[in-house]
Amino acid sequence: MMAGYLRLIVMKTLSNRKLTGYDLIKQIEKDTGTWKPSFGSIYPLLEKLLKERLVKVEVNGRRKIYFLTAEGKNHLEVIDKSKNKLIDSLIATWNTFGKITDRREINFMLEIFNSLRKGQMPFKELNPELNKFRATIFELYSTGKDRKKMKSVLMSTVKKLRAIR
Repeated sequence: MMAGYLRLIVMKTLSNRKLTGYDLIKQIEKDTGTWKPSFGSIYPLLEKLLKERLVKVEVNGRRKIYFLTAEGKNHLEVIDKSKNKLIDSLIATWNTFGKITDRREINFMLEIFNSLRKGQMPFKELNPELNKFRATIFELYSTGKDRKKMKSVLMSTVKKLRAIR
């Protein structure tokens, strides 16, 4: 899922610092908590951003250090404004939906939207575990494993999670 947003993630990461391609990959991994883009995706993207004049590069010996240009910062600002309009619209929709459904679900979604508005990744500290959990469920379900047993394990897990206070 994150790969589809690589362009935005790279531009956001370079918005207030200069980084080599390698350091950019490490910073993205640190910022997301789990996801590490490949060299094969970062460097072609950086070349594309250079051609579009959204990024510049300083050569220091063998190291290439990338940073956003003024045009790149303007482009990022337009994206942020559009993102905020979209999030505001989603929040309004979910608040309306909240009038006919369980308020706990709404609060959960609003927390996600507010994290996104701040440019933070929701549940960052839980991402490695959530990703493994989701992948395991999809794998077991798609291979036709004992779904009754899966449901039992999920219900048991929900009870254990609710016991945390």
